Amino acid sequence: MDHELYELKISLEINRRELSRWQNYLDGDDGDLAKHQTFLTALHKQKQLKGVIKELDQRVEKLKEEREEIIQLIDKFNGLNQRILKLKYVEGLTLESIADELGYSYSYIKSKHAEIMRMIHFTKKV
Repeated sequence: MDHELYELKISLEINRRELSRWQNYLDGDDGDLAKHQTFLTALHKQKQLKGVIKELDQRVEKLKEEREEIIQLIDKFNGLNQRILKLKYVEGLTLESIADELGYSYSYIKSKHAEIMRMIHFTKKV
């Protein structure tokens, strides 16, 4: 999740920079891309980029909210269960990597993760 958030922020920055290059200014100091296109082309490109930026901003906010919900859920657990959840859903590790890092077999971590997920699903039903 953190990796996806990082990539979204990079994409946002790239699109914002490109938007500034397409901007038309009243004083004639146009962005370098806008200078070489018609006014309508520049406006179309600006509108398109603003739409992309809006979608990326919304996705970033949604991911931040989801991340906070996940962290709050993880904090309800302790010990090994908490470490597995944090490594899997906050740091984005695979179950195999978690097993290596924690010094357990993959099959044990896999079954432990399945057990935790059953607990989570059960509490959502209740």
